[in-house]
Amino acid sequence: MNKPVTYILYAFSAATVLPMSATSIALGLLLLFFIWDLYRKNIHLADFKKDSLLYVLLYAWKAFTRTLATSIKEIPQLKGVWDRIPYIVIGFYAIHRKTVLRIFHILFIANSLLVLYALGQRYLGMPALYKPLFYFNSARISGYFGHPNQYAGCISIVLLLNICMTIYHSKRFFAYTPFLLLGLAYSGSRSYFLGVFVCFLVLLYLSRSWKTILTYSVVAVIALSVFMVAVPWFPERIKASFSVSMNAYRLNFWKVSWNTFLEHPVVGVGSGMLPKVLEPYEDARIIDNSAHAHSLYLHALAEDGVPGFILVVGIHAYFLYKYFVVFRKNTDPLLRAFSLGVALAFLNLLVAGVFENNFGAAIVAMNINFLMGVLEGYQVAGSTPT
Repeated sequence: MNKPVTYILYAFSAATVLPMSATSIALGLLLLFFIWDLYRKNIHLADFKKDSLLYVLLYAWKAFTRTLATSIKEIPQLKGVWDRIPYIVIGFYAIHRKTVLRIFHILFIANSLLVLYALGQRYLGMPALYKPLFYFNSARISGYFGHPNQYAGCISIVLLLNICMTIYHSKRFFAYTPFLLLGLAYSGSRSYFLGVFVCFLVLLYLSRSWKTILTYSVVAVIALSVFMVAVPWFPERIKASFSVSMNAYRLNFWKVSWNTFLEHPVVGVGSGMLPKVLEPYEDARIIDNSAHAHSLYLHALAEDGVPGFILVVGIHAYFLYKYFVVFRKNTDPLLRAFSLGVALAFLNLLVAGVFENNFGAAIVAMNINFLMGVLEGYQVAGSTPT
């Protein structure tokens, strides 16, 4: 792989903690080099990932449902295509072991520094560069992404990758884990707490070692207990998860979205059109915003009908299975750790997706597709130690 592309991947990795405009600039530069390398035959069409056509199929269906709801002129308004490009483009390049490890270190360092800087803003009065990293001066970190749940989606993906690297590749990566775990905790996202917890149970099952299970369980319980004592709002937020009155808005979101699906079961109301359906309910204060259905599953059903639902969930499930198979069938520790981390990231998104429309979160999609692209590139390089 040529040096400019390598440096762009390093920059991309660092930019994943910044506003999405930063990763978009990195992706734009990457596309220019990709076109040039394709023209010069430095990369080969034989390395095209055929399963990326699943994205083509999904967005073709989304374009169809939006056209039915509006007009063909509205197709360029579809959101999400740009966020999936890293998987397709990066996967053409042979990315060797040393480069992958540097990408990981940059990724983990950047996320750790952001957590420390956010805490410095809150507790030490450090000045905010560009914008405050806590959501409207609340107790929840939102990073540069605008909302704590979007930040939680990204930090949970990075945390799971870090844990897999620690377990299956090198314990040196554990140095980053406390900072990443702190970032997830301060996001206050119960959806991603649950997603990471389910992934943690999977990791314990895969270990098949009672000693490992006991060790990690004790560490997790101690870490959670200390945090709940040190941060008073944390246990209250967890407790609120089981309160019907505290979750009335979300239940109303689900009810309205489900009824919308029942009225339009085949093609939905059109991709990107659900917010307009939700607006009257927001005006009536039945819900508190009209952004989305607060559920990956219900949002897909309401906007794109049963076919759209099958495609969205099917794509998540497909990549989860694909990378889990890579984990099971290979012996290279780095490839095993990397592939399992990405597989668990998809499991995390599916679990959290019960409560969040994370398929529509652009920065989350950009980050996981970046990692998928790097993973494919590592496999193109042959997964051989250097």
